[in-house]
Order: sequence, then structure tokens, then C-alpha cells
Amino acid sequence: MILSKTPLRVSFVGGGTDLPAFFRKNDYGCVISMTIGKYVYLGVNHRFDGKIRLAYARNELIETIDEIQNERMRAALNKTGLKDSIEIFYISDVPKQMGLGGSSSFTVGLLNALYAYAGKQAFPERLAREACEIELEELGNPIGKQDQYAAAIGGLNYIKFWSNGTVTVEPILIDESLILSLMENLLFIYLGDSHDASDILTDVNWKMVENTEYLIKMREITDQLHKDLLSNDTEQFKVALKENWLLKKKTSAKISSTKIDDLYNKAISCGAEAGKVLGAGGGGFLMMYVPKEKQTHFMAKFSDMKVMRFSISHFGTQIVHKD
Repeated sequence: MILSKTPLRVSFVGGGTDLPAFFRKNDYGCVISMTIGKYVYLGVNHRFDGKIRLAYARNELIETIDEIQNERMRAALNKTGLKDSIEIFYISDVPKQMGLGGSSSFTVGLLNALYAYAGKQAFPERLAREACEIELEELGNPIGKQDQYAAAIGGLNYIKFWSNGTVTVEPILIDESLILSLMENLLFIYLGDSHDASDILTDVNWKMVENTEYLIKMREITDQLHKDLLSNDTEQFKVALKENWLLKKKTSAKISSTKIDDLYNKAISCGAEAGKVLGAGGGGFLMMYVPKEKQTHFMAKFSDMKVMRFSISHFGTQIVHKD
């Protein structure tokens, strides 16, 4: 039995510039993101009767790959060359569609587990690249490439998406005390709503001509924050976060809502200095930068909502059990 453990991620700035419709025509896109201590688990085991059993939000028991209804599972099995006599199960620390990149973590973790089950070693770059092939090319999802690379590699990274389709990942190797201090100032408000990233990103893609100006500015913010962090200047983080969110909202009316705007404004009035909705937008978590000395007051004002903290995960997808 094989068990993979794959982190979810928090995207700080640059999201949207990882869409092929942008980076293919504008030299490159880039994001700064970080994997967190919340995980997706995929288990793979031999099934004695030759059938295929899948357990996720649904249960499937079928004879052949072509009968599989879960598109990602069907594509991953085809990609890895496994055909039958297999059971796959899925568990996640956080429900899907929460803006934490769970769908891509699922795909990356599934590929990792399937390759391990087949007795093959797949390096992180391959897992990320093949997850992108499945999600963007084979399934035609209107998403970007950042989540797959974040999940495969892990940690705090500056990820660059080049116009020729290649991707480079540069770890942001600053003193851990700075990262921990930064994380102490981030609070995550659970909005209670899931979101449809594909629907939102379809809208962003559809408006790419008019959105290009905003995305180029977001790319500039990301590049500058990367330089600031490498200089151990974390004070600019909240500035970049605020500017990025204001630009991101302009790329689609579906990214925010009256509810989200009201919560954001309330958070600012209660001591937060910047923030954004995680993922494509529309629901999931509202991440707010709240200086530590103001958090007691802030938490009291949001006592009727679930407010969380996330820790950094230093590792990408891993095989944590194999027998």
C-alpha cells in the first residue's frame, strides 16, 4: 500500500499571471506562494479481483479505466500506465474549493502515489509538469500553473512561467525567523462558502485583453516583493498584498462580492493592514495581515467567525507510507 502526502498552498501575489493566456504573450508571469501545514492524502493499494475501486467524494467500482467518472483519476491512471486491479482513496485536511490549491494538490499527490505503486521514481518537476498536462491540456481546465509546482516542490517560492511553457522555481531562502514572524501576522477568516475557480478564471481569461494591464502591474509587484524578501525586507509584504488585491479585483467581478468587501473593510477597521481572498476568489478564506499587537482586539471582533492560522510546510509531495 502506498500513501502520498501533498501540501496545500497559500498564494500571496501574482496569481493570474500564471495563466497561459497571459504569460505566452507577455514574456513571463510570476507568483510568490507558500505551502502550508494542511495536506491532501492519496492511498493506492492492490485489488485482488482485478477491478478498479475509487473512494473520494463518491465511490466507484468499475471494470475498466474508460468507465471512471472522475476525470483526474482517469487521466492519472492513463498517464502512469496502470490499468486494473487497483484501489485509490482520498482524504483532505480541508474541504475542496477553499482557494488553497486542493485540486492540483490532489493531481500531484495522485501521480506521486501511482508512480510509487508502479515502482517508479518521479521527481517533483515531472509531477508538476504532468499535473499541468492533465489539468490544462487533457481536461481543458482554464486554470494556471502555480498550484501544481507549489504542491510538488513545497516551501516559500518565487515561481516564474515563461512564454515558451517552461517553469522555474526559486526558493526564497531567507532567515526562518523572518518567515515565522511574517506568518504570525497572517490570520485566515473562513468565509463559509466554496468557490468555482474554473468559472472565475474563465471570466479572467475571457477578459484577458483588458486584464493584461492589471496583470502586468501584478507581475511588477511580485518581482519587487521577491527582491525585497531576498533583502530581508518583510515590511513591504503588506504593501504588495494590498496593491495586488486591488488589481486582482479588477480582473473579474466574480473575484469579490458585497459580503467579502464588507468583511475586508471590517477587518481593516479592526486593525488589519492588508489582505486578499485566497485562490481565484469568490469564497474559501480571506487572508488578512494583522500586526500581532492588534490581534487580540481583532479576534474579539471576529469571534462569531472561524479564524485560523496556517504554518509553513517545507516539503512538497512525499511518499509517507510504502509496504
